[in-house]
Amino acid sequence: MQPIKQQFVIQRLKNAIEDNFRIKHAASDYADLLHQTTASLARIAKNHFNKTLSELIIERIIIEAKRELYLTDKTIKEIAYELGYEDEYYFSRLFKSKTDVSPQIYRNTVGFNRAIAP
Repeated sequence: MQPIKQQFVIQRLKNAIEDNFRIKHAASDYADLLHQTTASLARIAKNHFNKTLSELIIERIIIEAKRELYLTDKTIKEIAYELGYEDEYYFSRLFKSKTDVSPQIYRNTVGFNRAIAP
């Protein structure tokens, strides 16, 4: 793929992830959105970001989860649901696998209300 066209696809991918990470979690969803094959989009992501497409999507989900845990008092179940996960326990396992701490421990450690928590 030509470098200029590849840069265009990369920017569109970043925008697509930013706009859809709450509802689209599969690499194939983004390939469909960008009218690319999953393999070609995965190759572009790996070459440009040195991460898989799934890693990019999950990374954005985790960033938003951390933001919600830090800034709000929403329950973990509410945050999980807002990020597109019906099962809060699956979401918690995903969060812990990527951050090495559970969402609750993360909130208790860095959350805005940590000083006032009993």
